[in-house]
Amino acid sequence: MGHHSGLPDFGSTKDPLGAPTFTGRIKKWGTPAIPPLDPDYPIPPVRLPQRPVTKPSLSESFRTRMLYSCLVDADYLDTERFMKGDMPRGTGDSLETLLTRLQARLNEWDNPTSELNKLRQQILRACVSAAANPKGIYTLTVPTGGGKTTSSLAFALHHAVEHGMKRVIYVVPYTSIIEQNADVFRGILGNENVLEHHSGVQFENDEENGNPDPKALAAENWDSPLVITTAVQFFESMYANRSSQCRKLHNLANSVIIFDEAQMLPLPYLIPCVSAIGELVQHYGVTAVLCTATQPALGRLFKQLAPTIVQHEIAPDPDELFDCFRRVSFCREGVFTPEKLAERLTETAQVLCIVNTRKRARQVYESLPEEGRFHLSTLMIPTDREKTLNV
Repeated sequence: MGHHSGLPDFGSTKDPLGAPTFTGRIKKWGTPAIPPLDPDYPIPPVRLPQRPVTKPSLSESFRTRMLYSCLVDADYLDTERFMKGDMPRGTGDSLETLLTRLQARLNEWDNPTSELNKLRQQILRACVSAAANPKGIYTLTVPTGGGKTTSSLAFALHHAVEHGMKRVIYVVPYTSIIEQNADVFRGILGNENVLEHHSGVQFENDEENGNPDPKALAAENWDSPLVITTAVQFFESMYANRSSQCRKLHNLANSVIIFDEAQMLPLPYLIPCVSAIGELVQHYGVTAVLCTATQPALGRLFKQLAPTIVQHEIAPDPDELFDCFRRVSFCREGVFTPEKLAERLTETAQVLCIVNTRKRARQVYESLPEEGRFHLSTLMIPTDREKTLNV
């Protein structure tokens, strides 16, 4: 009923013939059942759902979207194969190969000498050890500087290979963080195995001249070994009804999904976000990892919305880790005008200044001597940010 135009609302028995609802379309068809195209083909008539007496369950809505995702993606791929022939899809390496590459990089970090690197190695070993545990939901509470990006990747790849899973998906709140993480992953796993999919990425897709971009194709249905995307795109797709957004959903099943900076899950939408994570873990073979230095207290919500789920912490003794990684002290300096703040900054040989608005950042920046000053802002496009960071 939503094959081309998107999944419709159920509607009402009072909806007129042809209304853009499930009931309206049924009336337009004039039959309560969908007959097989060929009476001799062994497909039983499809049983249409009855109008629910009470509000339909969230689990049924997710099941509907997952089946819808399978249908529309299969249709897109079949049409593409008929119209264009074989396209470069599924071109990434196996997760076993990616794990071998990761392990080769990790071997370079064996026998650390500094105390901080010994702690990072301890966190890494905990992640590798926990990967043998059953699928479910995990927390990775590691302070800033603890190497959680690489350690979470180690958990994800070991866990995926151990349980025969399909891919690893990173869900990140900010595009600036995505750029940093994607660079780390590409350096370890190879550029062809990392799909960075968000509003700041443009693909060089030239299908008309016979040069389709494998990443542009993979972005349509997330058929890639490692996908890194934004929380907005991830959760909006989970609750979408359009074929273009829902097409990728079936490829979430049997995946390891890392929610980086999990404390940034938006408070006004916390219940639908936690519900979506719970559905994936309970019914679609997903392992979810809430990865952050400031772990949100979601235990009660998960117990309420996904009662079969029990969270497990991966990091060894997070409280002690935070004491060991404490590298700064705080003191109050009072309130400064942008000019006075700039004056204080020039008294220091090297300093990082973080302010709470882009306007204030610009004011402080313009008040500094031109030589040796650098300005970073989310108003900058990714290329300019990277250029500034590499100076």
